[in-house]
Amino acid sequence: MTLGRHLYPAIAALLVVALFPLMPIPPFWVTLANNIGLASLVAIGLVLLTGVGGMTSFGQAAFCGFGAYTTAVLTTAYGFSPWLTLPLALLVGVIVALPLGLMTVRLSGHYLPLGTIAWGLAIYYLFGRVELLGRYDGISGIPPLSIGNEPLMSSSSIYYVIWIFVIAVAIGAQNLLDSRVGRGIRALRGGSQAAEAFGVNIEQAKLTVFVFAAVVAALSGWLYAHMQRSINPTPFGLDMGITYMLMAVVGGSGRVVGAIFGAAVVLVLKEVLQRVLPGLVGTSVNVEMIVFGVLLVLILQLS
Repeated sequence: MTLGRHLYPAIAALLVVALFPLMPIPPFWVTLANNIGLASLVAIGLVLLTGVGGMTSFGQAAFCGFGAYTTAVLTTAYGFSPWLTLPLALLVGVIVALPLGLMTVRLSGHYLPLGTIAWGLAIYYLFGRVELLGRYDGISGIPPLSIGNEPLMSSSSIYYVIWIFVIAVAIGAQNLLDSRVGRGIRALRGGSQAAEAFGVNIEQAKLTVFVFAAVVAALSGWLYAHMQRSINPTPFGLDMGITYMLMAVVGGSGRVVGAIFGAAVVLVLKEVLQRVLPGLVGTSVNVEMIVFGVLLVLILQLS
């Protein structure tokens, strides 16, 4: 009976996900659902990194950029198949995350978020200065994903690919948390001394969850590049890093499914604010980021 109570909501949620693009809804909502799926991947990594591991990071958008630019360069300049670039994009995420992680996991207190802001900004400006990456103009003409001879050009066609990855990553993240390594990661939230008392290798546990969060962010960037078919540094800056953090916090600390809920709430709220705020304040400036920053501070203070 208890198992059934847990299974029924999961089955209902999967049915909604499966049937959503088949419903008589405007294409905009399918595109929004795709963006929620992409953001959910990053938020799941942040739930493990911040909500469970206790390490605050505002630089996750940079790892999305590495995944996106890896596949963009390989497919447009060297003719790689998009599917062949997936393991390479994830590998680049690992290669970048290891040295950054070794530096970041040694930080604590307010130095930790400041450190992630610093390398997040540095990577953002790096994307905009490298000629191979198209500087601030970015890269266009990225081929779409395809299944057989059928290119996934529309929002509804790539929808299922995105959400299959979201479901697979959510299951993988939950299994990681339920493993012995995951119990060590959970112990980090109680502080280093408490974790060490249980025999946890602090640095190894922190590095594991840091690399996991970076890899799923790179996966999100890979999918984003082939959905948009053109990229530039803008989606990989600090403002998106703040947005991703807000998603993880809104969804509830330590809850993998909460990351998907948080991504949905924040992106829907963002759409509403982008439509309403310019008329209220009389400017087209990115005012919603100010609102998100205030919300993030309030939620962190109250949680």
